[in-house]
Amino acid sequence: MHASIHLISPQIKRAPAYIYRTYVPWFISSQPKKLTMSQPKPALVLLLLAASLCACTAASKPLLTKINKNAASTALYTAPLLAGRALVLDLTAPAVTSPCSSGTTTTVTLSASSTDGANPLSPVSFAAKATCAAAPSGAAGVAGLGRSSASLPAQVASTQKVANSFALCLPSDGKIGFSGNGVGAAIFGGGPFYLAKPADRPAITTLLSDPVPLHHPFSGNAGYFVTATAGIAVGGATAAAGPLVVGLSTTIPYTQLRSDVYRAVITAFDRAQGQSAKVSAVSPFELCYDSSKLGSSLSGYFVPQVDVMLEGGTNFTVVGGNSMAQVNSNTACFAFLQMKASGSTGPAVVIGGFQMENKLVVLDNAKQQLSFTGYVPAMGFSCSNFNFTSAA
Repeated sequence: MHASIHLISPQIKRAPAYIYRTYVPWFISSQPKKLTMSQPKPALVLLLLAASLCACTAASKPLLTKINKNAASTALYTAPLLAGRALVLDLTAPAVTSPCSSGTTTTVTLSASSTDGANPLSPVSFAAKATCAAAPSGAAGVAGLGRSSASLPAQVASTQKVANSFALCLPSDGKIGFSGNGVGAAIFGGGPFYLAKPADRPAITTLLSDPVPLHHPFSGNAGYFVTATAGIAVGGATAAAGPLVVGLSTTIPYTQLRSDVYRAVITAFDRAQGQSAKVSAVSPFELCYDSSKLGSSLSGYFVPQVDVMLEGGTNFTVVGGNSMAQVNSNTACFAFLQMKASGSTGPAVVIGGFQMENKLVVLDNAKQQLSFTGYVPAMGFSCSNFNFTSAA
């Protein structure tokens, strides 16, 4: 019997969208008293200066960029940040990188748009420090998103005076995945995130899960790691016991599991799904099915859901839209792979880009927390619905 598909995990809470206010001190009146040189009031001057700085900070806006999903052969996600040229988005890289003629570091000019979370507002360019390195094929460099002072989120926070937090809405290409056109969105600096007009639907940031603590299990590794304290469940039943260290990656296309965890999850899914629609395997996947026999909904194919059961009781739930890769017109495969190398030196699970597509994933470096939504096509839209048209 198929497990039921949940649109939003029970732990998900609603939270208010961010509201920006400019503070006006009580001591500023419509007719301020005149201060003379013979009667200086240093305390008032300092308070006025502080009020001015507060107003400047409150006026700072998060930055918005498109996310493009490259060809299926690489499945990389890029953003047109370097004078319109693509930088590969890498959650594990500690720095922005760019080819250099000499030296080890350089300065590059990055471009994006300020945003209110619903539309781009105005172009923004800023200087960023980059490490010299060869560019990946088809890109001008790497936008390192890792936990480092040299990463893109940290440099945006420093230069724009915004929060050291960012939100990724990775797109599906609508071919391998269920819904999308290959264009998503990223916002750096906090704030709300809308996939429909604010007047029509609330920000999807109101649907974020309870925050999950980030950890540093591997010295010198700039990646993002959480703990699956209760392990992994398939179809509502525990398949792999916890605790398991779980990483996130935008540069591997599909979730990878340590060999023992992989075998347990594959066996559980095979048992729960049954054999009636099963067909021959298509590399690199082990379990494949006749997609015409699976049935589908806004959540994707009707297959057992996979729950990565995280610290604090929050589940990272993978429904059919994120678990089944359409490899040809008639075949969909369970898109979880076995790690090529395993052991005690790395995580037991690395959640790949495909399993994060069409979810809003928020990484707050200031608070050291991860939060995320459910599968947004189940709610009637996708990460490709962000409105990149400037507000009227």
